[in-house]
Amino acid sequence: GEQCRAAPRALHRPARRLVSHPRRAIGLLLRRAVPPALKAQVGKRFKARVRALLGIEPWPDLAVRHPLFRTREYRMLRSAAREFDIEKPSKPVLERGHQASYVVAKWFVEGGVRSAFHVGFANGRYLFYLQKLGIPCGGVDLPTEDTRWADIPPGALDDATMRRLVRRDFLALTEADVRPLWGPGATVDVLFSEATVETMLPWRSQGASVPRYLALSADERRALLEHGLPDALARMKDWARNMAFIEPEPAAGDSGAVFAACAARLADFQYSIWAFRPPLDQLFRLSPRYPTRQTVYAFTRDTGLLGALAPYAERMR
Repeated sequence: GEQCRAAPRALHRPARRLVSHPRRAIGLLLRRAVPPALKAQVGKRFKARVRALLGIEPWPDLAVRHPLFRTREYRMLRSAAREFDIEKPSKPVLERGHQASYVVAKWFVEGGVRSAFHVGFANGRYLFYLQKLGIPCGGVDLPTEDTRWADIPPGALDDATMRRLVRRDFLALTEADVRPLWGPGATVDVLFSEATVETMLPWRSQGASVPRYLALSADERRALLEHGLPDALARMKDWARNMAFIEPEPAAGDSGAVFAACAARLADFQYSIWAFRPPLDQLFRLSPRYPTRQTVYAFTRDTGLLGALAPYAERMR
């Protein structure tokens, strides 16, 4: 596929420091010099911003300002989603995941999606926003022994959604595993992911981020991506009317080649690549330490889904 215009030229070099080493040293000295009583009076978000400015750590919250997030609907949903917030003694609650979940849910609603299946459901936040906007949904994630990321807050999802969750490696999933989730003969409108395949891709210097993939050699992970993923999508093509993968941009870790191989197995789908429009391109960053952004790799049968994506993203290919 065509490379993203914003793609970095060297993805495997060490991440750029946000500030110089002397500035970071000064920041650490200041941090130690501030009395604990004064620190206690300062808000978490302010302290996190100061630490980022002083080079002590990057500012991790990739949230953005956008009219979408000033609507009454979003404010109500965000308030209802507080069970997904992780409170830490010195860290602010991160907004990025809520904003990203809402963008995808709005896109699907506006595209006429009637059912969705999340590959890599993690803590279920995407499913929460989808079900709140009226889209029946389910998902798949790795078995408990392979990931610590798939813990859904108790009571966050309704019973129907919980019954549509599968704990299995997506690369081993079959149509027979998913068809019963919606009933005999049923199909799903959209199968989608967000930062799921990236756990296998070498888009950053450390490589894979899931223990089971870290245990594999680079050649074994490449085989999973070049053959295992296209095979998995081919098995789902009669069950899923559309597929959308929000994953690292084409130049990052050979993502473009990976999804081009998938497209070759999905000849009856229209294949397209989309880059999120500013400022949402900042929202769909993978890490505050790396410049890598995510793009949408879309395999569609329904043109309405792409029409609904256009306000949020620009077609690259």
